[in-house]
Amino acid sequence: MNYFELLDTSRAGEIRVGIIGANGGFGYSFLAQIPMIPSISLRVMCDLDAEKSLVLLNELGYDSNRFHLCRTADDIAAALLKDDAILILEHSRLLSSTDIDVLVESTGVPEVSAYVAEDCLLNGIHVCMVSKETDSVAGPYLHDLAQRNNLIYTIVNGDQPGNLVQLYSWAKTLGLEIIAAGKSSEYDFIYDPQNGMFEYLGDASPIPEFASTWTLEGPQTLVRRRELLKDYPQSAVPDYCEMNVVSNITGLLPACDAMHYPICRVEELADVFIPIEDGGILEKTGVVDVFINLRRPDEASFAGGVFIIVTCHNEQVWDLLKEKGHIVSRNKKYACMYLPYHFMGVEAPMSVLLASLKRMSSSQGCHRVSKMVGTTVRDFSKGELLEVNGHHHVIEGVDVSLVPHDSVGPEVIPFYLMAGKTLSRDIPKDTVLTLDMLDTTNSTLLRML
Repeated sequence: MNYFELLDTSRAGEIRVGIIGANGGFGYSFLAQIPMIPSISLRVMCDLDAEKSLVLLNELGYDSNRFHLCRTADDIAAALLKDDAILILEHSRLLSSTDIDVLVESTGVPEVSAYVAEDCLLNGIHVCMVSKETDSVAGPYLHDLAQRNNLIYTIVNGDQPGNLVQLYSWAKTLGLEIIAAGKSSEYDFIYDPQNGMFEYLGDASPIPEFASTWTLEGPQTLVRRRELLKDYPQSAVPDYCEMNVVSNITGLLPACDAMHYPICRVEELADVFIPIEDGGILEKTGVVDVFINLRRPDEASFAGGVFIIVTCHNEQVWDLLKEKGHIVSRNKKYACMYLPYHFMGVEAPMSVLLASLKRMSSSQGCHRVSKMVGTTVRDFSKGELLEVNGHHHVIEGVDVSLVPHDSVGPEVIPFYLMAGKTLSRDIPKDTVLTLDMLDTTNSTLLRML
């Protein structure tokens, strides 16, 4: 599409945007991009630490004369009388009383995120949801709430779920049959066949025997690769969350509870994510899944990328496309289409523009198709806090899987509903966590669920 035609910003008024949770990488890259887009104006920034907000905005070159620290509704009313004010808030409950058109929610804190999104949608503000943890639990509710209030609730461009939904909808519009849709895990596995060195996150070690697995000979090659690299991480909690979001929007089911995570090269994807009877790994089609990108040091990264596998509907057409360098399976029945990147907050303003100018969301609907399930990997005691930690937003001591929503009872709770909750009783190892095991008093997420 031609974005100048789709989004004629020359005829649009100013789009007033606010952001909450801006001190992470996504928020930072978004704030850096906003001054480059004349039709979007930053009007509100909300964070628990106002001083950090001020330092960040100064670092990015925003005019400090625009800053107004607001701790009460009266402060907000006074600041709104000034032209081009940027309101600095510390309390999320004040957001809905500002004059913004769109809120970008990127706290990553599910209970806070859910409350803020709902409050804004009840007060005439579109919501662009970066916090995939929240969407995996409350996405269907928030999407429905937005529709009922003639507003937009959307996941954002610039992250893998948004990009994969875009790629999926493009292919479906063209009438292509989608066998699988997925993403790469966050970090590449890098191997140099010339010297036998394997590298992961900058650490290198010799694994010369890996050279024998460099050429894909079938599923047995994938098994051998996994065995040789068993000491390296081969799954990540955020992957399950992102595929949960995509599943709920597209209707695609999890390929398997643990995700397959084959270690494979990009050019192998059309021979891997296909039915078992055709030499692949899938027991069913119409699924979401995840792989770990394997590449040489001189090859570009796929970390952050997304892909779809489609049926080759006409052999002559796909022979032509293969000649042009596109990835077609050896049996000529399947092809891979992919985007090997996402640009985080650099792309996110597109979601703001689409929501405000075109009333367009990332999806036509959102339903409970899949559920992230948590299983204890150690004994827990009554009163322990299930705290979300680290860059990957894990809950220590709780493993995760992604299952069809209707394959487990309603008492089995979504993974991120557990975040910040305390256990109401002792829980032994290898237990699937259910609602009666947590103190969910006053939980916004539970009410939405």
